[in-house]
Amino acid sequence: MTQATNQHSSRSRRQHGLLLSLLGLLILVEVITVVLVLASQRFATEQALHDYARELLQNVADETRENAASYLSRAQDSVSLAVGTIEAGLFSGDVPDRLESYFLLQLRVLPQIDGMFLGDEAGNFIFSKRDASQDSDGFLSKFIRSELPETDRVTFIKRDARLSEISRYTDPDDRYDPRSRPWYGLAIKAEQEIWTDPYIFFTSQQPGLTVARAVRDDAGEVQGVVGADIELSALSEFLTTQKVGESGAAFIVHSNGGVLAHPNAANLVHTGEHNKLRLKQLDELDAVSAYAGKRLMDRFPDLITLDHSYFDTFELAGRHYLSMFVPLLSHGQSRWVMGVYAPEDELAQTLREGQRKSIFLGVATSLLTITAALLFLLMIARPINALQQQAREDPLTGLLNRRSFGETAEQMLRAARRTGEATSAIMIDIDLFKPINDQHGHAVGDEVLLVVARRIARGLSNEDLLARYGGEEFAVLLPDTGLHEGEQVAERLRELVGNSPVITSIGGLKVTISLGVAQSDDEHTSLSDLLGAADRGLLKAKRLGRNRVVTIAEQRDSA
Repeated sequence: MTQATNQHSSRSRRQHGLLLSLLGLLILVEVITVVLVLASQRFATEQALHDYARELLQNVADETRENAASYLSRAQDSVSLAVGTIEAGLFSGDVPDRLESYFLLQLRVLPQIDGMFLGDEAGNFIFSKRDASQDSDGFLSKFIRSELPETDRVTFIKRDARLSEISRYTDPDDRYDPRSRPWYGLAIKAEQEIWTDPYIFFTSQQPGLTVARAVRDDAGEVQGVVGADIELSALSEFLTTQKVGESGAAFIVHSNGGVLAHPNAANLVHTGEHNKLRLKQLDELDAVSAYAGKRLMDRFPDLITLDHSYFDTFELAGRHYLSMFVPLLSHGQSRWVMGVYAPEDELAQTLREGQRKSIFLGVATSLLTITAALLFLLMIARPINALQQQAREDPLTGLLNRRSFGETAEQMLRAARRTGEATSAIMIDIDLFKPINDQHGHAVGDEVLLVVARRIARGLSNEDLLARYGGEEFAVLLPDTGLHEGEQVAERLRELVGNSPVITSIGGLKVTISLGVAQSDDEHTSLSDLLGAADRGLLKAKRLGRNRVVTIAEQRDSA
C-alpha cells in the first residue's frame, strides 16, 4: 500500500513537475513574444509618430499658407479690379468722388487694407485710409490736385464709420508727390501687380507693404498707379489667428532675413536715422523661432532659392520640434517665406497616449495567451488609425482636407484619362464670409461653414469628391461629367445653399455661394490646370456680383 502510494505520489510529482515545466515554458514563450511584439510595436510607433507628425505639420503649413495667400490676394484683387474699371472708362465724369467711394467701400469690406489710392502722371492723388485718430471706425481721404494753387492743392476730408463727412481742411505745407514713392516706380515698370518691400507710410508713419498696378491707356501708356496698403501690424495680427498646436507659431520672413510678420509682433520693426526702416531679423525672435530660422538660413543663405517646402527637425531645451518653411510670395528679386513650427509631442499627442497605454497593457497581459496579446496589438493600432484619419480630414466639417483631396483627385483623373471620360471640377466660395465672422464671431462662422458643407454634400452623388479646400472655400471633382452637366450640378448646389437661411445659434442668416466650373477631357491636362480654370470661373463669379455660377472651358492641344 505504501509502495503503491509512493509510486502514485512519485508519478503525480513527475506529472505536476511536467505541467509546471510546460506552464513555465508557455509563460516564457508568451513573455518573450509579448516583449518582442512590444519592442517591435514601439519602434513602429516611433516611426509612425514621426511620419504622422510631419504630415500634420505639412497640413498646417499648407493651410496657413493658403490662408495667408488669400489674405494678401484679396487686396491684390481689389487693386486689379480698380485698374480694370478705370481702364474700361467706367469712372468717367466726377472721377475723384467716385474713386473715393470705391476706395472707402473696399476699406469697409476688406479689413486687411489700411488704405487705397490712385496717383497719376500729373502728380494728382486720391487716397482713402482708416483714421486712427478717431474713436470710432472712421476714415480719412486725401485729395491732391496739381493744377490748383499751393494753398488749395492738398485737401483732407474726415468721415465717420457711415462715411458721412465730419470735417474738411487744406494743408499748404504738404509736399507729397505720388510719383516719388517706391510703389509708383515699381508699378510703371511691371505689367501686373507688384508688392513693395516694407517701408514707412507717408501719412500714418507706420511700417507696411503696398500692392500696386499701373493704369494704362489703349496705347499702353502709363496714366497712373492704383495701390493698396497693408500695415505689418495687421499681417502679424492675422497670424495670431493661425493655430499651430498649443505652443507652435507661424511667421513670415523676407528673403533678406527680415521678419515681416510674427504672432509676437512687439518690437518687430525699428526705425533708424532718416526714418529708415529696419526689420527684426530671424535671430532676434524668440528662442524657437530664432533657432528654426538659423537652421533654415544655414541651409538656404539666399532664401530666393527656396522654391519648395523645407522640412526640418531639431531639439532645443530638451524638447523635439518640427518646422516647415514654404514659399509664400515671389516678386522680382524678393521672396516671402512662410514658416511654421510646433513641438513634436503636441502634434502627435494622440499617438503618444496610445503608446503609453500599450506599455501598461503589455505588462498587465504578459501572463495571458498569445491571442490576448494579439488582440491588444489591435487595440494599440487604433490611435494610429485615428491620427491618420485626423491627418486626412478637415476637423470642422469632416470633409477631406486639401492634401487628401489632391491625392484622391489625381487618382480619379488618371482613371478618367484611361477611359476617355470627361471630368469636371467646381470651386466654391462662401460670399461675404468675412463680415459674418466680424459681425457675429468665429463660432457662428464655424456653424455657417458646417451647414454649407452639409448642403453641398447633399447635392452630390457618392461618386463625386468633395473637400474643404481652405478657409471658406470648397472643391468638388465630378467624374464622368461634362461641362454642361457640371454647370447643372453647380447650379443645384447654389440653390441648396442660398434658397433657405442657414440656421445658427443667433438665428437664420442669408448665405450664398459663388461657383466656378471647368471641364477637361484632354489627357495632358493636369489637376492643377483643371482646378485653376475652375478658380478663374469662381473669381469671375465674384466680380459679376456673387451668388452665381460661371463656367470655364479648359482645353489643350495635345499635339
